[in-house]
Amino acid sequence: MGNSTSGGRGRRRAWARTASVGAVVLVAGLVPGTGTGVAVDEGAVPVEADFGYRCALPGGEHPAEVGVSATLPRQVAAGRPVRPADVRVAVSLPAPAVAELAGRGAATVSGAVRLTGRVAQGDDTAELPWSRLVAPDAALPATGPLTVRGAGPVPTVTASSGGDLTFSTGPVALDLLLRKGDDTPTAPPGLTVTCEPEPDQDLAIGRVAVLPVPGGSPRPPAVEEPGAPGVPGQNGDQDGDQDGADGGQDGPASKTPGQGAGKGPRRPAGRADDCVEAPPVAQDPVPSHGYLAGYANVLKLGSALFIKDPGLMKVNMAKATQTYQCPRDDGLVFTMYSDATFDHKGKPQLPPVSSTFLTFGFMPTTAVAELTLDAPMEIATGSYFSPDGQFSEVTEGTAKLWIRLRDVKVNGTPLDVGPACRTARPVELTLTGRGSYDAEGRPHGYTVVTGGPLTGAAVIPEFSGCGVTEDLDPLFTASLSGSGNYTKMTQGVLCSPGQPEFCPDPPEPKPER
Repeated sequence: MGNSTSGGRGRRRAWARTASVGAVVLVAGLVPGTGTGVAVDEGAVPVEADFGYRCALPGGEHPAEVGVSATLPRQVAAGRPVRPADVRVAVSLPAPAVAELAGRGAATVSGAVRLTGRVAQGDDTAELPWSRLVAPDAALPATGPLTVRGAGPVPTVTASSGGDLTFSTGPVALDLLLRKGDDTPTAPPGLTVTCEPEPDQDLAIGRVAVLPVPGGSPRPPAVEEPGAPGVPGQNGDQDGDQDGADGGQDGPASKTPGQGAGKGPRRPAGRADDCVEAPPVAQDPVPSHGYLAGYANVLKLGSALFIKDPGLMKVNMAKATQTYQCPRDDGLVFTMYSDATFDHKGKPQLPPVSSTFLTFGFMPTTAVAELTLDAPMEIATGSYFSPDGQFSEVTEGTAKLWIRLRDVKVNGTPLDVGPACRTARPVELTLTGRGSYDAEGRPHGYTVVTGGPLTGAAVIPEFSGCGVTEDLDPLFTASLSGSGNYTKMTQGVLCSPGQPEFCPDPPEPKPER
C-alpha cells in the first residue's frame, strides 16, 4: 500500500479532515493564477497510486483499498493553471462491508466519491477538494469485495513560483444511493461512508515540475474550482487547457445551465458554469398504494373540509431518478420521481366530503364536495447529504384538483346547483413533506414509503356552472374562493414490494391538525 508511480516513499501520518460536497477551502494568502504566455509543457504523464484506508460504516470500521489515478503535465511555467485530467478514485470495500450493505437491502449502489487531498509546494500547502466524482451503478457481488469508482472534473491548481507541485490523497467519503433488487431505494435510501488513510504511508499521488518565470513572486499554490471566471484554460472541458496557447487568450467560459428536472432547488448562480447535469433516467415504476386523509381549510369560512374517510392513493414509485454531478450548495445528491392518482369507485378522486359552514357569516349551509384529480399528481423526492453525514429528504407532490359541489342545502332547504357546479379551473396544490433518517435507519417525519404529514396552501378559483334557475356562481365565489387555504394531509405507509408486511391492505392514517 502507498506505492506511487511518481516516486517518493517517505513515511508520514495522514491528516484527518473532511470537506462537504463542492466546498473550496483555501489557506490564507491563496490567490487565483493569472496565466502567462510561456508554454513549456513537455507532454502529460499518467500517475497512479494505491493506499490503505479504514472505512466507517454504521456496523463498524473495515479496511479498504483506495486507488487514485490521473494524468498530469510533466512541467509547466509558474502562473500556469494545472488541472489533473482523467481523474479516477476507486474504493474497494471488503466482503464484510458488502454484507452490511446487503443487510440494509441493497442490491446496487451509486452516488458520488469525495476526496479531500492536499497540494503542496515546499512548505506551502492548500486543501484540494475533488468532490465532483460521480459513481455509476455498481452491483453488489455475491462474494468478495465491492469497488465503487468515481470520476469527474477537478479544480485547477496554480503555482506562482518554481518548484515541484505535489498532489496527495486524504480523507475519502462515499455518498451512496442504495437500491433494492427491484430498483427501488432502500429505507433509508442514502448512506455516507467515511474513509481515512492508514497512518505511516506515503500519500503522494504525483508531482508536476513548475519552472520559475521572470518577475514571479512566491505565493502558496491556489486552487480554483472548474468554471471559475478569469482563469485561463477553463472552457468547460474536463481536461482543461493545461499548457495554454502561446500569447493567446481563451474565450469566455461556457454558461450552459444544468439540466436538472423537477422542483428541486437550483444551484446558485453568480459564476460561469461548465457543468451540465445529466437528465433524469426513466425506469420501470414500482406499483404501490396507501391511504390519505386530512384537513383542507377554507380561509373565508374559518372552517375546514375534513377528509375523515381516507382515500386510496395509487403510486407509480421511482418512475425516474436523477443523480447530480455538478457542485451544489444545498447538498442535494439525487431526486426520485413518482406519480400518484386517487381511486374512489373507479374515479380519480378522494371520498366525497360533507361539510357545514356559514355563508356570509349567518346562513348555515351544508354541501358535499368532490375533490377530483385533473391529471396524476407529480411527486419529486430530493435526497440530501449534509457535511456531518446525515441523510434527509424533501418530497413535493403537485396536484391539480377540481372542486365540485353537490347536495347543497341552505337553512335546511335544498338548493339546486346543477350537475356541473365546480371551480372554473383546477386548484393547484403543492404538498411538501420533510423527513430524515437517524443512524439506525429509523425514519422521522415524512417519507414516500413510510408516510407522514404533508402540508401546503392552495388558491381556490372562482366557481362556474352553479345554479339551474338562477346564477349561483357569485354566491360560491364570494363564499369560498381566495388564497391562503392551508392544507394538511396525512399519508399512511405504502404497500409496496419492499414492504410486503403492509400488503394488501396498508393501515389507514389518522388525520392530524
